[in-house]
Amino acid sequence: MMQGVIVRIAVAVFGLLTVAMMLLAVFNEKGALQVHERANKLSAIESEIINLDAENKKLSGEIQALRSDPTTIEKIGREELKLVKPGEVVLVTPEN
Repeated sequence: MMQGVIVRIAVAVFGLLTVAMMLLAVFNEKGALQVHERANKLSAIESEIINLDAENKKLSGEIQALRSDPTTIEKIGREELKLVKPGEVVLVTPEN
């Protein structure tokens, strides 16, 4: 009879320890939920890096064109700085 009680207590303690270990495996600092959340965060950061790298390459191309391409330089001068070549006539139309 006493041995049966001891076995029940041992099984209960083992069960509680098992449940506690499972809860720790899921919810602790290095548990499954944290790992999943950090994997999502890493994926978002990697995506942002790819986008920024593409933008960086595009801007580098624009910089190179502004340094060396006469057509690009002329376009910026005409559109943004409102420059004209000598002898050209500019017609300004009302916006409305």
